[in-house]
Amino acid sequence: MLWEERSAVLLKKEFGQRAFRTGEAYLALRRHSRVRGGYSLGSIHHLLYSLCKNGKLVRFGRGLYAFPSASRLAKMRLVEGVGVSDTLVVDLVPGALLDATRALREKGVDFMATGPSVLAKYHHYFARRLLHLIYVVKGSGELAVGALKGKRYVALLNPQLRDIELALDSFPDADLFIVREFSDLDGNVDGKALLERALIDSYFETTRQRIPFSEEEVARIFASVARNEPISVTKLTRFASRRGIAAEIVAVAKVMGLPAGRGPHSSPASARHAARFISRLEEAVG
Repeated sequence: MLWEERSAVLLKKEFGQRAFRTGEAYLALRRHSRVRGGYSLGSIHHLLYSLCKNGKLVRFGRGLYAFPSASRLAKMRLVEGVGVSDTLVVDLVPGALLDATRALREKGVDFMATGPSVLAKYHHYFARRLLHLIYVVKGSGELAVGALKGKRYVALLNPQLRDIELALDSFPDADLFIVREFSDLDGNVDGKALLERALIDSYFETTRQRIPFSEEEVARIFASVARNEPISVTKLTRFASRRGIAAEIVAVAKVMGLPAGRGPHSSPASARHAARFISRLEEAVG
């Protein structure tokens, strides 16, 4: 049984059809010995969002949920405004990221949240802890990390993979914020990456092993986005060119069924990265 399914069983056993809040779900799951060691509030937001998306849970309002009976669920879905709104729920998921971005704005940091955590709507599996990528303008990294640490978040500036792994071992229950400095934040809209930019950053960070996040899951995210959203190949290749991976992304886009033209010549190493990712993407696309 998957972690999400086990968690749903435990929550239903704990609350029955009684309404509960996000914090109560967090404490209930933490108490249970079989799922101890890895829950964070951010992962609970992801879990509850997924259960709502799959129709197993109903969201009544901000942070309030319940497991209704089949008959009650049918009645509730007839009431305007009660059904789950993807837009509203995504705005609340993950909670830690929203709180962190508010802290950065208060400090006047020019930032962009990107990578897997801003693509929560398209995840197939939800990790118990989340890795948040925050790109900031060069020179403001220390200010950004200080603002996040002021909110008691674990944050690292321009870390290597080993630094991230050590932080995960040292703080087993916490989400982790990875702050990287860039000369510009192309694709930034009010502190959040455009869809295409978030995809490119997720691809680059995972295929280059800069973060401990599954390439298979990123491939599933790509497949899910391709099925559900209009994607601009122009934007994809523009952001990819800035990373030096345009040839890889053109090959990936073709597997996604996007009208990509011929890409530039790629190096052998670049081709290997693309080939490995494409094999995973083909499995995800089916």
